[in-house]
Amino acid sequence: MQNVLELKPDIIIGDNYEGQITLPAWIGFQSRQGSYGGKDREEPSNGLVKVLITGRQADYVKITTREQINSLNYLHENAGKIRDAILNALFNELPAIRGIYEDLVPDIDSIEDFRNVIGLSIIHVLDSNKDGFAYLGYELGCDWDDEHGLGVMMHKDRVVEIGPADTSFNSRITYKDNGTEKEQEAKWNTEAAYVPGLTKNETQKPWWKFW
Repeated sequence: MQNVLELKPDIIIGDNYEGQITLPAWIGFQSRQGSYGGKDREEPSNGLVKVLITGRQADYVKITTREQINSLNYLHENAGKIRDAILNALFNELPAIRGIYEDLVPDIDSIEDFRNVIGLSIIHVLDSNKDGFAYLGYELGCDWDDEHGLGVMMHKDRVVEIGPADTSFNSRITYKDNGTEKEQEAKWNTEAAYVPGLTKNETQKPWWKFW
């Protein structure tokens, strides 16, 4: 797989382009490159992470965008800052997480304790953006929920929302954050009119918040 830092804007890709990036900030956490964020080995992560890029529609093809490349470069330059923002947000969510999983959540007294119980699986580079930077979703595996995992949607180093793994690739969260929710809803309703059997309500399914 190609190092995504080598990508340029306006490169034609499929619906989703799969690459990789090495982030030293995540070395020593769990290695979560298995299926559905599962552990692929017992040894700690070496920092290598999968990256999935959602192409933006341009005529009849999908391409990478300048905003996506900006965000990948920002990630490369600020990986430690982004990691700490994620871990601090998770630490603040621990009471709510324990309310769901109870004794399944191990003792975590500081953000350093996350190193032994979670790992970064996939970074999702969405086609939605704000202020010149695409949204990035961080999909993580965790010891207390092998099925649903963890998901963190971010804009640069700001945490937008935390939830299960699908939070990391739920574009609706980004539309709400960047103020284009009504515009996107109108687009979905227009597209639904051309799909036989698809109702208006089916285009407006709310995203699922797990806690």
